[in-house]
Amino acid sequence: MMKIAASILLLGALMLGGCAETPYRESKIRYQYPKWDDATIRKVAKREVEPGMTGDMVRAALGIPDAISRQGDEERWGYAVMVGDIQPQEELVFFVYLRHGVVTRTAGDRDRLKTLSWHD
Repeated sequence: MMKIAASILLLGALMLGGCAETPYRESKIRYQYPKWDDATIRKVAKREVEPGMTGDMVRAALGIPDAISRQGDEERWGYAVMVGDIQPQEELVFFVYLRHGVVTRTAGDRDRLKTLSWHD
């Protein structure tokens, strides 16, 4: 019975910890980028990326890309996760396409990036 109660308390603490992350990120981003509007700050704090965002907004949301490639006036930023047990390797799983520093589209599985440890 004691183990069940401890497990429930631990689960609750973990859930509350995740809820506290977004307001903390919002205040930190608002301080760093005071000219950004509230809607953008909320999206960046939730690590959301969408067309129309700038490269600075993408870096604030997801961090520095693991790979950058250019073709003409378009850049592709790739974000990776480590896969494999014995010899882990980077696998690019999410891509942000920018033209003239502005996001035009995204591709891949952003949800796989949630397995990363986000350090702010």
